[in-house]
Amino acid sequence: MAWRRPEVEVVRDYIVLLKPRVIWLLILSSLIGYAVAASPNISWAKMAELAAVGLLSTGGSAAFNQYWERDIDARMGRTSSRPLPSGRLRPGAALAYSLAVSLAGLALSWIWLGPPATAAVAAGWLIYTAVYTVLLKRRHWSNILWGGFAGNAAYLSGWLAVRPMTLAAFLESMAIYIWIPAHIWSLAYVYRDEYREAGVPMLTAMLPRDKAISLIALLDAAAAAYMWALAYALSGLLGALVMAPAAAAAVLLGLLAFREKSDRAFWRVFKISSPLLTFFLVALLV
Repeated sequence: MAWRRPEVEVVRDYIVLLKPRVIWLLILSSLIGYAVAASPNISWAKMAELAAVGLLSTGGSAAFNQYWERDIDARMGRTSSRPLPSGRLRPGAALAYSLAVSLAGLALSWIWLGPPATAAVAAGWLIYTAVYTVLLKRRHWSNILWGGFAGNAAYLSGWLAVRPMTLAAFLESMAIYIWIPAHIWSLAYVYRDEYREAGVPMLTAMLPRDKAISLIALLDAAAAAYMWALAYALSGLLGALVMAPAAAAAVLLGLLAFREKSDRAFWRVFKISSPLLTFFLVALLV
């Protein structure tokens, strides 16, 4: 009798395909976008619908990304143990799963959130899967600059679920866009040798060491400054105070990384990037 994996392990692998540790910030962005637009008349039922749509749509795009990049993941130590390169899941099953989850997210968005929000959800999915994953990731260093617009779409999907587009909504979503390159390129710098061996043209893996360090430190400081200024402009002194610790820590760690020029220092830059965005989103609610 052929050996079969326990069902709990199979289910766990399908959950891993959704990249829950990565997409939660995009889901949070959507929820905050809605909360800011709807305040003070926030519907918890609508929040639950947005969370479900975000999980399905962003998770589906993440699963497609892992299907498409399974050969790259197999060549990189950081990703070689994922379900597809390790052989625990079949590519065909992963592709069908990614498309089914994505379509479910789009359908529920249309039913629950309406056409404007669904347009943002669809745009985010297409930018991440078609533009970033399929067209640019293996071909050009600007991949993340174009793919970063998926972050804008996540925030705007929540906003558009309740209100038309405004300049304030666009500026708020741009904080996520500016944050994404600093977040991804710091990770790419730490794992630059793996990216080079896999043939993935991440900018900070291609640049000389000093230029890569300078770029990441500058982006990190720019993202922190933009978020703090926007928090102050939109939420006043209290918002600026909420944002200040994370912004100061991000700038300080960027400067330390610029001075130390070590992988450990840039790993700290990468780790502070998620709290930086989280504090910004919280500051918008203040």
